[in-house]
Amino acid sequence: MLMDIREKIRGWLAYVIVGLISIPFMLWGVGEYMGGGSDPTVAEVDGEEITARELDRAFAERRAQLIAESDEQLTAEMFEEMGLKRQVLDEIINERLLVGFIREQGYVVPDDRVAAVIRGISAFHADGGFDRETYERRLAQQGMSVEQFENDVRRDQLFNTLDRALIGSAFVTDPEVRQLVALRDQSREVGLIRIDREQMAESLPEPDEADLRAYHEEHAETFERSEQVRLAYIEITPERLAASQDISDAALASAYEDYKARQEGEEAKRVRHILVQLPDDADAADVDAARESLEQARATIVSGEASFAEKAAELSDDTSSRDDGGDLGRVREGDIAESFDQALASLGEGEISEPVRTRFGWHLIEVYDVEEAAVPPLEEVRGELLVDLRQDAAERAYYDAAEELASVSYEQPDSLVPASEAIGLPIEQSGWVSRDSGDGIGQHAGVRAAAFDEGVLDERFNSQLIEIGSSHGVVVRVEDYREAQPLPFEEVEAQVREQWERDAIDEAMGEMAESMRAALDDGGDPSQIVADEPAADWVEAAWYQRGESDEQMPVEALQAAFGMTPPASDAVATAVTTLRNGDRVVLRLSGVRAGEPTELDAEARQLMARQLEANQSDRLIAAFMRSLRAEADVNIRERAID
Repeated sequence: MLMDIREKIRGWLAYVIVGLISIPFMLWGVGEYMGGGSDPTVAEVDGEEITARELDRAFAERRAQLIAESDEQLTAEMFEEMGLKRQVLDEIINERLLVGFIREQGYVVPDDRVAAVIRGISAFHADGGFDRETYERRLAQQGMSVEQFENDVRRDQLFNTLDRALIGSAFVTDPEVRQLVALRDQSREVGLIRIDREQMAESLPEPDEADLRAYHEEHAETFERSEQVRLAYIEITPERLAASQDISDAALASAYEDYKARQEGEEAKRVRHILVQLPDDADAADVDAARESLEQARATIVSGEASFAEKAAELSDDTSSRDDGGDLGRVREGDIAESFDQALASLGEGEISEPVRTRFGWHLIEVYDVEEAAVPPLEEVRGELLVDLRQDAAERAYYDAAEELASVSYEQPDSLVPASEAIGLPIEQSGWVSRDSGDGIGQHAGVRAAAFDEGVLDERFNSQLIEIGSSHGVVVRVEDYREAQPLPFEEVEAQVREQWERDAIDEAMGEMAESMRAALDDGGDPSQIVADEPAADWVEAAWYQRGESDEQMPVEALQAAFGMTPPASDAVATAVTTLRNGDRVVLRLSGVRAGEPTELDAEARQLMARQLEANQSDRLIAAFMRSLRAEADVNIRERAID
């Protein structure tokens, strides 16, 4: 998953060029952030400062973007591991350099082009076209002026002009395409010896108590309770700040107007469905069978042979609605899945869809009632709107409050009470936290690292503000400490046995794998090498291309095989690798064949050429940015970044 994130980040230069307005407006008209106050400078670009607050805002925006794009849970530790904050700072630096270059070159975007871009943004439309009042209200809700936004759009168009100029100079030759095909479509003849971890474990002798006690003594540092601390802390998030946000009557009235605009004319459909679920590993035959069962059900319902409710009771896997004839009640966009929404949008009252696929399986959908959504008066939705407005206000106020928390806790390092009073958030208490683990606030690596910092642990000072998530920070101080303590054998005997067995298996598998590899290097017959080893099997050599892993050739083994240096003619190459399940594999590479460019049709060759041009464009952009960076005076204050 981290590789996926890094792949997205890899194109950050192009991202800056394209100018997607994901970094908050920071270069034009941010005077209130550039002067005075306790806002340290993290970098200077040709004498122009980049402040910690600018970096924090941009970092939070990028982090939120990645979280929204990812299908998996991303943590602060992951962002720290990938160096996301430093990457964002590099983006800001390069953006400053680009702005300077654009100004020097005299690039200009006409006002009419800026106006055309803004008029094309659907968020600013009402009654089918651009609406000035909606435009200004939307910007005000985001804390941005019309002038700021229009400057942002102008900058975006400038970057696009430069982007097109650089990309237009990229071209690819036919030999380059042939070379890429030869490498991409390369195949390798690979066989392997697989050593089964479970069978190896069964062949090892059981350790006696003397063995385990000796192992416990030899690895005493492994079996001890780590040093631990208990923390007092102030945790800050927009949710925690929301209750204290004051909302004006004007802001409430504006939010209600937006609410009415969303509600007016919206239809609420009452829906029945029949769901045939599919497992995650369903094959094509299962998928087709599920769809066909719903097609038959639809034909039966349409012909009048059975009612929708009867077929739902017979077929539906949705136990919550099956006994009610598949009734889901009122369904609106976003309630179930995008494909469900698309099908529902095309159905009128009394109509039945064709089978629709979602992540849950196949659905048959019937709309049995359609009603216009009534717009409730302001008093009925006041509470709901205030919650949203306070949350929005708290998100905008977060950075100022977080800065105040950081400032006060630093200026008065012996207590968290002044900081708590300054921002109106309580002081909380953690359980015991070690360097490696903890519950609650202690689950975050950044918190644990700060808790055992010399100044926090030994001097009992407040920590710096620790960022543990998107718009989520904490300041901690150590309230109690206990030293590491060895644990007696009797208390950890089970862990000692488990570790002893794990080490013994690893050692035995490693010795066997290296012995078999040596035998292969000496020209031994693989089937004979494994003949007397119950835990080892030989998988006959076969030709594989990249990505053609299967049960006989696991993906980890295939990746290792394509990372091996090809052998000389009439020779073999060997390597040892470990599979995800712990099995050990000895690889035998006996042949390499280059891909054949002549097998590609014209369309495939054009597609590959476009891919190469895109890669070349990235390199041109990277070279251009390096040249700007080399000519500029860039000073980064590393200690201020953290």
